[in-house]
Amino acid sequence: MYQSITDPEYGRLVRARSRLGSKAPGYAGIVFGLPLIETTLTDTMATDGTSMFWNRAFVQSVPDAELEAVVLHEGLHVTLMHHLLRGDINPDLWNQACDYAINIIVADAGLKLPDSALFDTKYRGLSAKQIAKLLGDDQQQQQSQPQDAQGDDGKPSGAPSNPDHAGEIWDATDEDGERLSGDDLEDAAEAVRRDIIVAAEVEKVTGSGTINISDGVLDAAKAASVDWREALADFLSKAFGSEPTLARPNRRFIGGGDYFPSTEGVGGGDLVFAIDTSGSVSSQEAQRFADEIDSLRDVIKPDRVVVIYCDARIQRTAGGDLYDEFLDHNDIEIENKSGGGTRFEPPFKLCQQEGIDPAALIYFTDGYASLSREVQQETGFPVLWASTGVDPRTHTDPFGDFVKVEM
Repeated sequence: MYQSITDPEYGRLVRARSRLGSKAPGYAGIVFGLPLIETTLTDTMATDGTSMFWNRAFVQSVPDAELEAVVLHEGLHVTLMHHLLRGDINPDLWNQACDYAINIIVADAGLKLPDSALFDTKYRGLSAKQIAKLLGDDQQQQQSQPQDAQGDDGKPSGAPSNPDHAGEIWDATDEDGERLSGDDLEDAAEAVRRDIIVAAEVEKVTGSGTINISDGVLDAAKAASVDWREALADFLSKAFGSEPTLARPNRRFIGGGDYFPSTEGVGGGDLVFAIDTSGSVSSQEAQRFADEIDSLRDVIKPDRVVVIYCDARIQRTAGGDLYDEFLDHNDIEIENKSGGGTRFEPPFKLCQQEGIDPAALIYFTDGYASLSREVQQETGFPVLWASTGVDPRTHTDPFGDFVKVEM
């Protein structure tokens, strides 16, 4: 339905959105991409990732400064992909968790939240799913009844039953009102990721905004959009999934004089797993990560998995070796180690020294170190930084892929 800028409430929303655009030029592209639609299905404002819905009575009730904060709030729901990530979490619980995650960002931007907004600094740095887990533990309520389309009350999928706070997040749905799933869900997430990257680049170029996406919002969006298990599977599938070649013989048979082709990893390459033992990453965490690698070995079929322990230097295994190796389908077992400082170079140099030819290397770390440019230039295989802390690429030249691991 067409609405004129001369409509008092619609006009206020448009002006609030425009003011936001001057404060975050890149990010505003995401907000401006959400058509403003008046509805009574929400008592405040809401978004399903494709539109921004507003209730006239609510817009009339809040001052301009608070209205601007709610517009930013709804846009952040989309940036953080809250319309795509609910899963089986109860809609009321999910809306509360998402609001706690977002409103810290809104407050940090210097905007005035309505008094009804959910706000608690104890949730700073946590994703909506982490907050939902904490809230669910308190309320003993984590799962929802199936709610894939509109309920009996006509509310959209994912809408809270009795919201008492400003702003809602609804599930992304198709034209029939069914929740997105499968490839449709992934396509929607990929579209948001592209928008975020473009927005961040615009912010970098303009440098004129007071709300800096790259300072927290961008990182949070990336973290929210990536399940590390899926990212690990994707990385390994790409690293070990090319065509057969005789350029690299299959080591499994060459010892017996048979020169069979490998497939650049699928049955013909080493998967190197380097573990930061500086003390900030526990062996239990490393073992859980290794278990995920184990679960994928039937698919990627490496010749062997090489496990290297390192803090500031290589730590020998319990048997006195420079590294452990696990052939075929032997379970990867991680030793309990601790150490001092952190250097990333030794595992890369050990591979050269020992003639290890990785099809891919995964470095499990908290990220608090850097990798020399020399080693980067000499490395010709895929590298994945699996970090329980920060992205190591933030304080070194961009190198390799990164996934945030939340145990």
